Amino acid sequence: MTTEETVSEERDFGTVVSLFGDEYARAILTAASDEPLTVQELSDMTGASPSTLYRRVERLVAVGFLDEQTRVRPDGHHDSVYSTVLAEFNITLEDGRFEFEVETGTEEDPADRLQRLWSDF
Repeated sequence: MTTEETVSEERDFGTVVSLFGDEYARAILTAASDEPLTVQELSDMTGASPSTLYRRVERLVAVGFLDEQTRVRPDGHHDSVYSTVLAEFNITLEDGRFEFEVETGTEEDPADRLQRLWSDF
């Protein structure tokens, strides 16, 4: 199963709307929109426990709203960091049905990503 298939299976209308109704999911998306953050950093910013945030982060990654990356620490260990890739979300009601569109900004240039990763060393 590819990542694209996983995202489309998880990204149904009810799941997406419930995520936007969740205050912690919204706080994660907002906080991680400026820079990639660990769950502990998200916890420090939102005041929510890491266990609460891990569940939201998993759901947000599953629907393709967050991107998970690896950040290497100076001691050689690494952390998972999360950045918001959700750019736009639109809901329409037409012919008695809700339709929604999601736009993500996951198209980071490979050269920019390599340079960003290299600068973390």
